[in-house]
Amino acid sequence: MIELIEKQQFHLTYNWRVDAYPKGTVRLSEPINERAPDGSWVNRGRMIIPSTPPAETREGKNLIVNTGHYLVGDIMMDEVGYDTGLTYHAMGTGTTAVAAADLTLTTETSRRIMTAKSRLLGVVTYSTFFTAAESTYAIKEAGVFGHSTASAAADSGSLFSHYLVTFDNSAGIYDLTFTYKLTIS
Repeated sequence: MIELIEKQQFHLTYNWRVDAYPKGTVRLSEPINERAPDGSWVNRGRMIIPSTPPAETREGKNLIVNTGHYLVGDIMMDEVGYDTGLTYHAMGTGTTAVAAADLTLTTETSRRIMTAKSRLLGVVTYSTFFTAAESTYAIKEAGVFGHSTASAAADSGSLFSHYLVTFDNSAGIYDLTFTYKLTIS
């Protein structure tokens, strides 16, 4: 008979932040390449470099949807198409409450490949920069997408997380940076 001495759990905590910078006050660095343990080079994206503090910031929690849980399992199983990870961040104007069964944003308006990705111990951070011209909406929702089928096309890939955010940039005054932080403990 085997006695269970300790119950170990795998915890994920996740939050998002949107920083709004006056249009034209953010620049991107040259691509950052790092040497991987196998000796190959990996592109980690570009640093987002603002010249002023954000004019506004919004923060909150999100929901990792069912397809996000399945995506993690399939990545761990090395399933075909699941070697890409999380790659795109999208925003939209839908106001429907997020639900675990969500497959897409309610009304996706814009999406970008993530600008920067980093990991420090158990904290993975993704940042995505949208110019004012790319984010001229009354933004109500956002989400993170992965899988090899994720592309610049709306609703492509597997939805990992979905969250509601209220930020009116319909006048196109701000460049926006969406930061998604996933803590694994």
